[in-house]
Amino acid sequence: MIHNDDPCASYGTGIFAFAEQILCVGNYYNDKRKEEENMIKLEDEKCIIGFDDGYQLGKTANFIFDNGVHRLGAVEPTLKENSLFYDGEFFKVGEGRSAITEDKISDDTARLRTMVAIAMELRKAGVQKADIILAVGLPFSNYGRDKLKLIDYYDQQNTLEFSYEGEDYSVTIVKVIVCPQCYSAIASRLGNMKDDYLIVDIGSKTTDVVYVRNGLPIESKSITIEKAMVKWIKEIQRDMKIQTGKDIPEHEIMKVMLKEGSNLPSVYAELIHGMMRGKIHSLELELSERGYSLDYINIIYVGGGALMAREHAGKFRNHTAYDCDLCANAKGYEFLAGQMLERR
Repeated sequence: MIHNDDPCASYGTGIFAFAEQILCVGNYYNDKRKEEENMIKLEDEKCIIGFDDGYQLGKTANFIFDNGVHRLGAVEPTLKENSLFYDGEFFKVGEGRSAITEDKISDDTARLRTMVAIAMELRKAGVQKADIILAVGLPFSNYGRDKLKLIDYYDQQNTLEFSYEGEDYSVTIVKVIVCPQCYSAIASRLGNMKDDYLIVDIGSKTTDVVYVRNGLPIESKSITIEKAMVKWIKEIQRDMKIQTGKDIPEHEIMKVMLKEGSNLPSVYAELIHGMMRGKIHSLELELSERGYSLDYINIIYVGGGALMAREHAGKFRNHTAYDCDLCANAKGYEFLAGQMLERR
């Protein structure tokens, strides 16, 4: 069984308690990162691995991969790239995007992606057998409701024997620490946040908005909005079909948004940028309507969505910053896990 005692027990169970606990401990994560470039290894040889299981991409502190999972059954794949063998079956993990579901724990796909994430980090460190402290996340507004469900999901199968890209791994998940998304992305900087800040994490399915005052989140002023990248891309695909008569693949739209050198005609790219500006404007309009004063409050866009906002939001506002690290949440999960374990 996974050792899943509540790290917030002495403070309560809400987001505020979670943050208060973090501010009471030292700079454990940063010190360990300096000592261990590959991943955080504790004195008892256990490893902390953060995994941000997004609806488009899976992210660890060092790796990013598509979240698609394809079951091949007993048929061995022709190529070992992206191949996973587990419980007598072959899978391809990391090719394309999985369909958005209501949650990620109704089947085995999240566990399969987690195995791939763990294998990537262990391979980088030259390790194939390990006891893992798994640090994962939930949308800010769902944290209190779904935290125990996610822990139980990993508790059901915490000993994992599998092969990834032809290499065998033996992993025991000895503890699961669940962290709030968005907040995690800036957790290591909380000590420097002495004013009011609005943290905006535009994800694949939802946008998390966390209001931080003097390093602590104000839960009553923090929300989750059902506007995010996958929905926006589908709307852009629909509008591009109407305006050009062409079906534009999702990955080509993403290339344009991320300025990754799409082969689409420049006129198409300009249309896509214009549509994206409209999406960001609509999001900021909703934030204003919900009472956030964007004209003067400090704003930090984080994660992959920050790349979009940097190009299409109010980038000339001197009180707005963009942390475009796609792995920010995964790194934050590791930071928070390290802080909790240090306190113990």
